[in-house]
Amino acid sequence: MVKINDRVFPVFNMTQVGTVVDLTFRATDMHLVGGAAQQRMYATIRLDKDGSLIQVPADETMRCE
Repeated sequence: MVKINDRVFPVFNMTQVGTVVDLTFRATDMHLVGGAAQQRMYATIRLDKDGSLIQVPADETMRCE
């Protein structure tokens, strides 16, 4: 679980290291075996390289050590 101010990177693009500035929930249309998932958490990350903001699903991020 990531928190605001954690240093993280997206699992599928490890060169985009940054700091979490916001966590939001968005509706999703994902269907699972037990039913439909209602919401998914997204992390807004401020990149160290150029200061731009990206949004990545929070479960696709890892904390930097």
